[in-house]
Amino acid sequence: MPDIFPTKGSKGVRFVYYSDIPVDRVAVAGTFNNWNGDRNYMNRMEDGAGWELELPISKGRHLYKLVLNDTEWIVDPLNPSISEDGQNNSSMTITENGDVLIRTNEISSSSPGYMYENFTALPSPEWIKRSVIYELHLRAFTEGGFRGLADKIDYFKDMGINTLWLMPFNEVGHERRIGQYGDPYAVQDFYSIDPEFGTKEDLLYFMRTAHSNGIRVILDWVLNRTSVDHILTESHPEYFTHNEQGEIYYDVPHREYFAGLDFSSRGMRDDVTQAMKYWITEFDFDGIRLDDSDITPYDFLTEIKLALQEVKADLILISQAYDEYHHLESCDLTYNGNPRILIRQMMDRTITQADFIAIYDSYKYSFPKHSLRMNWLEDKEQTRISEYLGTEYAGAAASILLTLEGVPLIMMGQEFNENTMATWTSLFDEYKLNWDSFDTSLFEHYKFLIQLRTNQPAFWAGTLEFVRSSATGVLSYIRQHNGIKFLIIVNLSAEPVLVQLDTDSPAGEWITNPNNLLYRTGRSSLHTENHPSALWADSYETIIFKVNDYTNEGSLQDVSTI
Repeated sequence: MPDIFPTKGSKGVRFVYYSDIPVDRVAVAGTFNNWNGDRNYMNRMEDGAGWELELPISKGRHLYKLVLNDTEWIVDPLNPSISEDGQNNSSMTITENGDVLIRTNEISSSSPGYMYENFTALPSPEWIKRSVIYELHLRAFTEGGFRGLADKIDYFKDMGINTLWLMPFNEVGHERRIGQYGDPYAVQDFYSIDPEFGTKEDLLYFMRTAHSNGIRVILDWVLNRTSVDHILTESHPEYFTHNEQGEIYYDVPHREYFAGLDFSSRGMRDDVTQAMKYWITEFDFDGIRLDDSDITPYDFLTEIKLALQEVKADLILISQAYDEYHHLESCDLTYNGNPRILIRQMMDRTITQADFIAIYDSYKYSFPKHSLRMNWLEDKEQTRISEYLGTEYAGAAASILLTLEGVPLIMMGQEFNENTMATWTSLFDEYKLNWDSFDTSLFEHYKFLIQLRTNQPAFWAGTLEFVRSSATGVLSYIRQHNGIKFLIIVNLSAEPVLVQLDTDSPAGEWITNPNNLLYRTGRSSLHTENHPSALWADSYETIIFKVNDYTNEGSLQDVSTI
C-alpha cells in the first residue's frame, strides 16, 4: 500500500483507512464539508481490510479528521501532515489540477514544494511587513469603548505596537444567544456599532488618534455567517443557506446561533462587499481580518480584494486560514501557529533543534515565494501561552515569535502574562483583563523585542539563517539586512547549557567580542576560560548579538538585562 494518503483518484480525492480494532462506520469531516461527520461515510473495501472513499474537493488547503462510529474524531494515520492551527487536524492541499500535496519534512530550500516552485505571493505594502499586530476586544481591554481605547494609545506606543486589530464591535444577535453578551462574532447588522462602545463619532475620534500616532487599525469581519436574527434574514432570506425544512441555518455543527451566508447569491456578495467598503471609506480602516476564510470561495475573496483596493490601494486582507492559494490573488497574510507547537515540542524533547529547522523550512518552501505568514503564540481559540508552556517559558517563546520571519500577532494581555482569559468564549459574559496580574519583567521583554523588530529591517525585510549548535534544546539563527546582522540564541531548556555554535558559521566569532552583545535575559557570565568561542545560556534565556559589517564597530554599548 502507498505510504501516504489521501491521493488523487478518478473521482476526486481518495481517502483510505485501515483499523486494528472493530469499526462499524468511518466518515471524513473537514473544511470541505463544513466539519460535518455524518454525511461522507467511507465504504468497506472488498477484501474487508480497510475503508475507502473518493470525494470531489476544490483546490486549496483542507483540514480534516476521520470520524469513527460517529463519535471518535482522529487524525488520518496515513497522512503525516498535521495542521499548524493547534487543533491537531490532518492537512492536505489540492492543486488546480486536482493533485494532492502532502507536506513532509523532506521539503526544503534544495527540494521545494510545488507551490514554492510555481507561484509567487501577491505583493503587499511595506507597512504590514513591518507590523506587530495586537488583537483586542474593547469591553475586555478597557473602559469607555472607543474613547477609552484612544486613551490607551500611549500604552501601545510605549510598547512599540504599530498595528491594532479590533475584534468585532457590532451589535450582537439576541436569538439563541449564549451568555450575557453573546458571541461577538454573531453580528446582527453589518453597519452597526454596539452602543456600549460608543457612536460613529467616537470611532472616528479613535481612528484619528491611532493614525496620528502612526498606528494602523484592522477591522475584524465575520465572513461566512451572521447571527441567526441578522436584519437581512427578514428582508433578504435568499442571502442565507436553508436546511431541508426550508429554515435558515448554518451548516457547521454546534453553531445554532448563526445563519450561514449563501455564496451563490450575487446580491449577498454585493451587499457584503458594499458593507466592507463603508467601513473603509467612512472610518479609514487599514485592513480587514477575514474570519473562517478557509470555507469561503476563492472567487469571492478575490472580488473582495479588488473591490476594496479601489477604495484604498494599500489596504490588506488577513485570512484566518492556512491556505497557500490565498496568497495568490486575495490575501496578504495567512495564519501560522507553528511557533506555539514547535516550541512546546522542543521543550518536551519530542523534537530536536534539527527537527525544528526541518519543519520550519518544510512550511516555508511549501508556500508560494514571499508568502507572509501571521505567526502566533495565542489565538482566540487557544489557551494562554503561559498556561500551555508554563510561565517560565513565556519570555523565551516571545523571543522566537518576534524575531522569526513573518508578521507576529500578540493577543491582548499576552505581553504582561494576563492570567484569566480562556478563549474568545470568555467574551460571551462580563469579562475584563486582569491588569493586576501585570508582569513588568515580561512586559519589558516584549517592549524591547517589539521595538527591535519594528526599527530594524533585518527582522521584517531581511533573511533568516539557522545556526546549528551543540545544545539540542537551544534555537539559534541569524537575521540580516544590508550588512546589519543579529544573532538570536534562545535556550528552551530548564537548565543552563553550554552552547558551541557550528564552526562553519561566522557567528562563532561574533560571540567572542563583548561589544557585539546587544541584549540578554540571564545574569550569569557568558563565557568560560575553557570555552572562549562558546557561551553559557541560562535556563529559558534569550541572548542577542548585533554585528555591523560596514563599520566593524560592534553594536550598541548599553546592554539591556532583565
